Amino acid sequence: MMSQIHGHQNRLIQDVWGDRCLECECTQQPKVHLYHIKKEEIAVLNCPACDFTIVVVEVEKLTDKSIAEEIKKRENTLVATHQSFP
Repeated sequence: MMSQIHGHQNRLIQDVWGDRCLECECTQQPKVHLYHIKKEEIAVLNCPACDFTIVVVEVEKLTDKSIAEEIKKRENTLVATHQSFP
């Protein structure tokens, strides 16, 4: 079980974060926090150096259209796709 979680976190880091922080180019791995809210999985990746944060959600499953519109309005927000969580 722990190896599956560790493998999942490593895939997230490689697919979403890459080799370095997008903000400060720190090469340390981000802190990864996984949350389960109402049958949805949310991953939060934080840079240990500058606290830059990437939040990964399953956007296609968001039920409230205003949330999707709010994401588009934010100036410092990137919206990208990632494989669905297993």
